[in-house]
Amino acid sequence: MRLILILAAMIVAGLANLAVWSLPNRPVPLDPPPGGKLRSVSFAPFRDGQSPLTHVFPTTAQIEEDLAALAPQVAGVRTYTSLEGLEVVPELARKHGLTVTMGAWLSSKTDKNEAEIASLIDLANRYPDTITRVIVGNEVLLRRELTPEQVAGYIDRVKAAVKQPVSYADVWEWWLKYPQIADHVDYLTIHLLPYWEDVPAGVEGATERIRHSYRIIAERFPGKPILVGETGWPTAGRSRGAAVPGLVNKAKFVNAFVRLADREGFDYNVIEAFDQEWKAKLEGTVGGHWGLYDADRTPKFSLAGPVVDNVRWPWLFAASSGLALVLLGWLALLPRRLPGTGWAALILLTQALATLYVRAAFVAQHGKHYWQDTTLAVGMLALTAALSLAVLLTARRALASGGLAREPLVGLRHPRPVLSRTERVGRWSAVALGVVALAWSLLIVFDGRYRDFPNPYLLIPAVALPALGLIRAARRPAGTDIHNALGVASLFRPAVPAAIEPARGLWGAVRRLPVETLLAAGLLLGAVLTVVAEGFVPLESLIYGQLPFMAALHEVDWSLPNWEALGWAGLQVLLALPFLATVWTARRPLRRI
Repeated sequence: MRLILILAAMIVAGLANLAVWSLPNRPVPLDPPPGGKLRSVSFAPFRDGQSPLTHVFPTTAQIEEDLAALAPQVAGVRTYTSLEGLEVVPELARKHGLTVTMGAWLSSKTDKNEAEIASLIDLANRYPDTITRVIVGNEVLLRRELTPEQVAGYIDRVKAAVKQPVSYADVWEWWLKYPQIADHVDYLTIHLLPYWEDVPAGVEGATERIRHSYRIIAERFPGKPILVGETGWPTAGRSRGAAVPGLVNKAKFVNAFVRLADREGFDYNVIEAFDQEWKAKLEGTVGGHWGLYDADRTPKFSLAGPVVDNVRWPWLFAASSGLALVLLGWLALLPRRLPGTGWAALILLTQALATLYVRAAFVAQHGKHYWQDTTLAVGMLALTAALSLAVLLTARRALASGGLAREPLVGLRHPRPVLSRTERVGRWSAVALGVVALAWSLLIVFDGRYRDFPNPYLLIPAVALPALGLIRAARRPAGTDIHNALGVASLFRPAVPAAIEPARGLWGAVRRLPVETLLAAGLLLGAVLTVVAEGFVPLESLIYGQLPFMAALHEVDWSLPNWEALGWAGLQVLLALPFLATVWTARRPLRRI
């Protein structure tokens, strides 16, 4: 019977692990887009270690290599600068049969602006057959680095010096805010990015949002040609409202948009050709993952499909299964025999933690371009690894015993004189992760626009700690309640704490256990604030966006919440439980038998 239980648990754990990796990565079919090629893509050929921030720029050979890779897929490219080594783009684009929309980057640095304008004029006049249009400035009004009058002055200067149509590029609402710019351009360049809207749209409703915004601009500026200068979808990063980054979602978006453009006659440019990981410093993980190609120049998907969100899932399945087997082999070598039910519970817990850890490690490899990000990822993986091992050791000990002992409650500020290594590691890694979770929660609530949700990391303690508490609850001594077995201060000890002496109500418990109270209350409050600030739409977008607050609130589709944000709120509640259980135990005396 014992062997049958163990084999059954192994089969269930293996099938569950297979489902976790395979079901989200089923191939998604797509119909081939009309036209064969994309009309234009944003072209920034920066590679690892290169960026405008570091002033390390791509070589001519690298630029030509990128243009050669793009030529079979696109008809043209858009640049954002006429300097920084991109002066060679028109000549190389001509060689590979590509047209160029050449841009000049404007900012508050007037000397740099003059150099940009001079280079743009020179290139436009030298390559009139390749540079089919020019754009003077990109979102400089949005960034509030120049006034409309200054932007108009630069546009007029370029317009007088070149023969190509001249434009300025900004998000579509800014054309409504500064309509006078339209008098100075030959065509409008509008950015339509449903992910970044004040009320973000999900991928299913993104094309309708684009059609609606485009028509508003067309009606406001009748007869003026319009270029959709940026549209696209990120493949990694945090969710914003109903907008969820992902490879499949990007493929769906681009495929649907190209069809929309073909039906409606839109001229467009997709952002962007290659992932630009340096942008993570400015816009978080999401900023570096808008490309049709990875930063290493590997195509992410085919527009004709089928598309798989993570083609490496079989390797991750194998890694998580192998890790679980190694951990189980290690646990089997420890003394004291487990019953069949004990092994079944331990097998399921081990596989769950192994799967979650491999997933967190995989996420940690993406979007980590700067040392701060790498340090944070390594620290989180180290803490979760330490906690997972402590939880497995403690769970095995509890499952191998006939029952746990009973001891007086002692809080985190008053450590017991004797703690085993497992108890110390488990106890303080749990507390450290609770502190990190609380800090992360507040940062997302008050400054979360470019911050990722920490779900992949903190899902591990949110599962491990309550699971260990439930195992201990099954082995708790008579006269103790379930919450006695869940408390964090003694969660890794071979005994269940009980408040032998009552703490005289909740306030007495709070004074006795300030650390536990702070983390329990902080995480529960953080969960509530997360739902308010991010649960359905980013609150900061409603407050600081272009629409009046009530009008923006009216635009929210309450049936499409931010599931990642709600999941993060739920994880905070689960993380609060071990701390809350300790406080709850302190306010109630042990029932004497």
